[in-house]
Amino acid sequence: MSNEKMSKDQMFEKSYMPFAIRWGKISCIISMLIVYLPALALIVFYDARPDVGVLITGIVGIVSAYSAWYFVDPITLFPILGTPGMYMTYVSGNSKEIRGPSALQAMDAAEVEAGTPEGTVVSAIGIAISVLISLTVMTLVAIAGNFLLHALPEPVVTSLKYLLPSLFGALAMQRVVLNPKVASVGVPLAFITFFLKKKGFFSFLPLGGGYAPLMICVFACMFLSKAMFLREHPELKK
Repeated sequence: MSNEKMSKDQMFEKSYMPFAIRWGKISCIISMLIVYLPALALIVFYDARPDVGVLITGIVGIVSAYSAWYFVDPITLFPILGTPGMYMTYVSGNSKEIRGPSALQAMDAAEVEAGTPEGTVVSAIGIAISVLISLTVMTLVAIAGNFLLHALPEPVVTSLKYLLPSLFGALAMQRVVLNPKVASVGVPLAFITFFLKKKGFFSFLPLGGGYAPLMICVFACMFLSKAMFLREHPELKK
């Protein structure tokens, strides 16, 4: 039994993990390159070249929204997903919504613990199956969606352009409800900075200043949130 156990551990450490890490790195690098293909296609075939100021505004928005998760996700998810699962998750996405629950359910069904070699393998199997199911479902939805768009009346198709603003509006209201104190300052500030941008107030900044309202709102709300938190928890002040 001891020899069998040792052989399993050696297989896990010397065969399975190096294989998973090697191909995990390769798949992540390939996916990082592929992610730029749509943008390159738009530039090459349609000569779509966005203004540098618009690009910076978009980058600021993405970085401010997701930079914290760059540190939080690996710390919170690694014990559940394991190294192979982390590679698959960061290629396929939906870490907390699908991959994490899939890994937990797989380990629960197999009655293994997270963080163990057995848990790492079972977690990877559960995540792999969830990725295959996601790809199948999304492919079917994409094909069916194309047919539906052609079958829908024109007014309905036209109204779909409001889908993204509606989504962001719903997300904004969610944050307002969760933190009304910060929202009472952040929402008016957003309107004020947007109005100033329309009037050309930030045009003196490099690259047109289109990114200024977003940066002002993000950093103002960050400092405001910190100030409110420290006010409610004065014992944490240094």
